[in-house]
Amino acid sequence: MKKIEAEGIAARHARHAALNALVHEWVTANGFEFFAPEGFRSVSLTCVANNRGIDVAKLTSLLKSKHALAIDGGYGKIKGKTFRLSNMGDETEATIRHLLACLDDVLPEVC
Repeated sequence: MKKIEAEGIAARHARHAALNALVHEWVTANGFEFFAPEGFRSVSLTCVANNRGIDVAKLTSLLKSKHALAIDGGYGKIKGKTFRLSNMGDETEATIRHLLACLDDVLPEVC
């Protein structure tokens, strides 16, 4: 709570929105779609539709083994049909750019 207070609520929301924009740019640049329709998307978490038919389990596994990063590969009925990228909490532009670069690294292996 002290971190949130020090940053300020408005600044924290603005940071999350800016990081979310980076994630959204990556999603569209890589030919993916969004699971949620426009107007219903979170500013702190992006649920990516697996419209490209990649191996999501392999994607999450490679991110973990090669880059020590974890993303969610969907759950329940949407497991493998989506994956989620978080930009909330203490994430920064540097950490999100790193995540996206790591996704770029492993994506060719799962297509």
